[in-house]
Amino acid sequence: MPSKYKSPGTRALILACVVAAAATGTFSEGSVRLIAWGGAVALLATLACGARSAFWIAPAAAALAVALLATGHPTTLPWIWVLPLCLHPLRGRMGLALNLAAFVIGVGYIAQHFSLPATLLAATSLVIVWLLAQEQRLRAKPLLNREGAQWLLPPAMLDTDARHEQRRVERESLYGEVVIFGCAHSTPSDMQELSRLLYDQLALYERAYRLNDYGIAVLLVANDAKLAEQRRHQLQHAIAPHRIVSHTPLAQLGDRFARYRPRRAAPRREAQPWP
Repeated sequence: MPSKYKSPGTRALILACVVAAAATGTFSEGSVRLIAWGGAVALLATLACGARSAFWIAPAAAALAVALLATGHPTTLPWIWVLPLCLHPLRGRMGLALNLAAFVIGVGYIAQHFSLPATLLAATSLVIVWLLAQEQRLRAKPLLNREGAQWLLPPAMLDTDARHEQRRVERESLYGEVVIFGCAHSTPSDMQELSRLLYDQLALYERAYRLNDYGIAVLLVANDAKLAEQRRHQLQHAIAPHRIVSHTPLAQLGDRFARYRPRRAAPRREAQPWP
């Protein structure tokens, strides 16, 4: 998906923590500077390891925040607002307990340095940060697993959805088309790769349908034909070496995908009772 439709994720979190750690180390001295700069280096090393270390990014950032706050130095105070971002991916009762504990400890820490109104304001802002982080996580949560093309919609829905979108684009003066992507080679691994690449690139409002073992149809809607062409070229570049097999405007679609409609079973006549 384009970045504006995705959650910033752990990569954005770690980069923000690296910048915050570098700033904390710059404006501090002694043990605080050592912890901040050491934490920044550790987070960069975790980022360099790639996806294999993604699980440890949030806990490492949380540990760095706790270590800095434990020093009691005033420059470490902003790390209280970093903790909700680090802990919100944790799920279950344990994750909720850690989030609540971090909130209570953070508010208590602020109360030691500021007045009651400032503490209440800080507590409110901590809750807002946590809620925004939760909303972002839920918005980016996939409904299905992308592995093995399990997130793709069934082809039986394509004809119905295309007709619905055709009425909408006519009503709202938009432009829509169905783009069919095909695998570079007819192998199951190619289909999985094509599915993964499309999963990473499609926006939340763009729907994809698995037509067969080696083809995926995408329903694109844009403000005009030129923007749709630009989006189509963007997807083509992103999924290389796979290719676009065809693209058909919704106005010219006709009954092209009618064969994918589910067939209704013929009504069966009830047997007449014996006299």
